[in-house]
Amino acid sequence: MNKEFLRMQQLAGLITEGEYKHNIEEEETQDPEALKDAEAGLKAALNTLKAGVNTIKPSPQDKELKESVALTVGLIAGAPGLLSLLGRAVNGVSSLFQKDGKEGTVVGNALKKWGHALEESYLGIIGAILVKAFPTAYEGQDVHDKTTPLYDAAHTIYAGILAAAAVTSGMGALEAHNIIATGLEGGLAAFKSAEVVDLAKKITSA
Repeated sequence: MNKEFLRMQQLAGLITEGEYKHNIEEEETQDPEALKDAEAGLKAALNTLKAGVNTIKPSPQDKELKESVALTVGLIAGAPGLLSLLGRAVNGVSSLFQKDGKEGTVVGNALKKWGHALEESYLGIIGAILVKAFPTAYEGQDVHDKTTPLYDAAHTIYAGILAAAAVTSGMGALEAHNIIATGLEGGLAAFKSAEVVDLAKKITSA
């Protein structure tokens, strides 16, 4: 997307002046190598999660989640093998940025772009992992149904994975969340910032 195209969108009334300036700033902070790292890393991390689905065992807190409805960071941490699997996936992403010396905003923008592109694929596999960890709580739910607790939980974990990858590449957790969440379904309004930030910090220390 180049400046001329963005300017035409603004003149046509398709985007506001503020959106035009934001998109220009974002365009200028895109780094081709960081974008390649984000694509390769996130695709590899997705494979890591796929391979790890069958290693996840039902959480002893499954019934507790069914009663409370909302998945908390504490419940994620208490699910056998879940946090360590998320940590392995994140390490596969951040290692590429570290190898190429990429950090800060260019990493956040690259993860935002590819995070959006791979969102549906990630939600599917994260949903399968959550059903393994909390079979009673998420029984019969479709992760792609936005009205279900399973969708909300998978969405939050995905944002946490992306934010954690940015944090391990030198970004602050809240800054990482604010950049990345704007590229995901529902934007910033769809997430509770504190939960995503807390989860990102847990994953990076897993």
